[in-house]
Amino acid sequence: MSDFLSKLKGIFVLQTPLDVKGAEPASKPAATSVTPVAVIPTNGKVSDKFYDILFGAMETHNQEGFDYLEYKKSLQTLSKMPMDEQTRYFSAFAAAQAMGITSQKLNESAQFYLNILKSEDSKFQESVSLQRQKQIGSKEKAITDLDATMKAKSEQIVRLTQEIKTHQDDMEKMKAEISDAVIKIETTLSDFHATYNDLIGQIGQDVENMKKYLK
Repeated sequence: MSDFLSKLKGIFVLQTPLDVKGAEPASKPAATSVTPVAVIPTNGKVSDKFYDILFGAMETHNQEGFDYLEYKKSLQTLSKMPMDEQTRYFSAFAAAQAMGITSQKLNESAQFYLNILKSEDSKFQESVSLQRQKQIGSKEKAITDLDATMKAKSEQIVRLTQEIKTHQDDMEKMKAEISDAVIKIETTLSDFHATYNDLIGQIGQDVENMKKYLK
């Protein structure tokens, strides 16, 4: 860690991380065609790791001469003295005025660093968006695809089930038709044999009678 970064951490109060209450999420996940995976809301907390990142950006763009950071250092030093907030801000500004610094320049300098931090926020949001797309978006698409596949297969199961029932009905119908056909064929064959036997019986009897009577 650079000496400047160490000084920055001394200027700004860095104690036990506190929960940041009421923080609104910077961006909302994009809606999907299926029910998205539940996002568990969490309260953000101050992190040394992210302070280091943000302080690093401020260090990289540190303005020359006396600026807001030096004024902030003066405020931090005066915070150890028994004075109210207004007196502390005014006393730190009196020292700045001795160096030709105006309140406008201090405000402009503070705004400069705010813009630097906003830029870091934008870059972080972009990075998070890419990670969200990589780690969440692709899986949500896979879930959508699987959902569509399951629906298609469910529809296919319904269709195949109906087709099987139709085939079963057709099979039962053909079994009944076969049974009827067997009965008709067997009845026809029995009737034929009965008629055949009756006829050959008559002819046989005539043959016997001709042998008996026609000598």
